[in-house]
Amino acid sequence: MKRKYCFAALMALSLFWAGCAKDEGNYTYKNLSTYFVDTAGMPKSYLAKQNDVVNINLNNVEGASTDLSYEWKLVTQSYAADPNTGTYVNKTLATTKDLSFKVVDVPGEYYLVLYTKDNSNGGITQTIKKALTISGYASPGLMVVHGSNNESDISILVNSKLYSAYTQADKIQSNVFSEINGTKIPGDGAGVTHMVQGWVSVFTNNNSGGYRLNLNDLRIMNTYPNMFVMPMASGDVQFQAYDSWSYNELMINKGDLYFMSQAQVNIFNKYGYKCYGQDYVAAPFIAATDGGKSPFVFYGVIYDAKNRRFLYIDYNHDIKLFKSLPANGAGKFDMSNVGKDMVYAEMGLGTTTPKWYCVMQSPNNPATRQLYVCQFNVADDGNRGVDLIDISAATDLANSKYFAFGSKANIMYHATDTKIYQNNYASDKKSNLLLDISGSYPGSVITSMKIFKYTSSPVHPNDGKLLYVALYNATTNESTLLQINVSEINGSFGTITPYLFSGKISAMSYKAK
Repeated sequence: MKRKYCFAALMALSLFWAGCAKDEGNYTYKNLSTYFVDTAGMPKSYLAKQNDVVNINLNNVEGASTDLSYEWKLVTQSYAADPNTGTYVNKTLATTKDLSFKVVDVPGEYYLVLYTKDNSNGGITQTIKKALTISGYASPGLMVVHGSNNESDISILVNSKLYSAYTQADKIQSNVFSEINGTKIPGDGAGVTHMVQGWVSVFTNNNSGGYRLNLNDLRIMNTYPNMFVMPMASGDVQFQAYDSWSYNELMINKGDLYFMSQAQVNIFNKYGYKCYGQDYVAAPFIAATDGGKSPFVFYGVIYDAKNRRFLYIDYNHDIKLFKSLPANGAGKFDMSNVGKDMVYAEMGLGTTTPKWYCVMQSPNNPATRQLYVCQFNVADDGNRGVDLIDISAATDLANSKYFAFGSKANIMYHATDTKIYQNNYASDKKSNLLLDISGSYPGSVITSMKIFKYTSSPVHPNDGKLLYVALYNATTNESTLLQINVSEINGSFGTITPYLFSGKISAMSYKAK
């Protein structure tokens, strides 16, 4: 028995040592690689518009297998189906090394994926994935309404400051509206806006009113009168102001305020009856107070030019009076009894919520201009007039026609026909001259001024850092749009880039998609 066990142990030990011995059999090992296509020259991402043809030509790396097969795919970045179409894109574009395809898919964020397979080595595969942004035919950028008193058009300024995904030379996509619709916009432009729920609206100063447009190509969707449940008669059409917060739209027509929620993407709810509750004639300015941030009390604030007082609408869309200033209250003026004319108003710097900065003056007396500041971060307590600043002595303030307020710091710009000033309303109340266009652009006058602001998500890298000033030369019938880099903290001017447009610029607004 002992011999048997010893023999078994010796056999096991022999097998162990044999297993540890070096195997010098006749084998061939390959150093396999998955680097077949040279990616060094490929950009990090691609940008294309609907109906563009995308061409990508690639080179194989030196020494790559000659038995390669290719598959290009287009895949939606989001794992969820598109809420508008109910589809999730995952389709093959080509089975060739070089790609050429016409963009027909809806605007959005996609991946271009290339699978390169080595058929001679078990199908080992190289995967290349690049982001592709598809925009509508009407590019993201700054929409500019320009033309004459008789007709206007919409062109779009596109550059990397406005659209960070754009990496090519600055361009102007000219006359998009007339190219798509085959006609100009009748009348002089009064406003243009991009609604987050999926459309663009352009407004005019005549009795046609303007249009609601398709976001992707600016195709006409509704005439202005047909944006109302009861189509508005031409004699009642008088657009004056528009603003929005979240998915809610506010508009002033002929002194009346209209409010409509647009809760569903790409489904337009027409405006119903005007907002009732008080006797009023709205000035052409709106404080788009986010109801969710203003304790669900203020759904919008206007100034009553008839009775010279501030009014607000509540969640029922009823016009409400502000409470009177209480005795020993913290407010600086009585919101319900102001007695001034509104010259200009814009949402600007605030702590918990933006404040509404209102340039006011005594009737027909520009020399009396003051800054009335309102804030709507708490329910009406009679103290919503949080500041009253006398800036009447500021240089050329009485002659100023255009104003702009920053939202990152205490910044206020005001402009005459030819000069742009910055007013230090938070300190010495004086105005400093920043730019006189009469030397660089003789014969031109300023026709509009606007700080670039983008309050939706995601945060825009240049929010509050660009000032746009439109100049018009009547002799040449051309406008120059100045894009001015500004400090969002102290308001100082940096690089100024000019862009040329035909006719007079009357309105501009950012188009995010």
